[in-house]
Amino acid sequence: EARTYYEKHFRKKRNVVINLLLSTILFGLHFVCLSGWTGAAMCLVEIAFLIVIYILESKNKSKYNIYVTIFAIILSVVLSYYTWAGLISILPMFAMIIYLIGMIFKNVIIVKSGTFIRLVLNAIYMILIKSYFGAGLTLVIFGFAIYGIIRDYREKKEKTLAKE
Repeated sequence: EARTYYEKHFRKKRNVVINLLLSTILFGLHFVCLSGWTGAAMCLVEIAFLIVIYILESKNKSKYNIYVTIFAIILSVVLSYYTWAGLISILPMFAMIIYLIGMIFKNVIIVKSGTFIRLVLNAIYMILIKSYFGAGLTLVIFGFAIYGIIRDYREKKEKTLAKE
């Protein structure tokens, strides 16, 4: 029965990773079309990060996740330097760094909070590169992130009260 649970969980996580990869590819292409090179570079970092983390976790090697995260942060800074378009390039770089730092934690609320901050910075970046559709879509995702944070907080609070 434990194996079945793991297989279900792994398949579910695989679907999430596939959706994240597809979304990131589309946003990356979107940034390329708008000459948002730092945003596109951060999408490349995220794609590589998601693939490597997924492979490591599928082989039960999650202890290496911190090294992958540190490498991805360094890569984000380096690529931001090479795609520098002025202060606007700070937004997607910080968005990626905050997202990556949030992903280190096991606490879902911290992970989603990092994603929340990332979405705000990316929405501002998209408005500045005149991607109003992208900014609107990011705000919709932002709404779902807020809902998820509130739901997770309530569930955690209910579990704590149930234990007492």
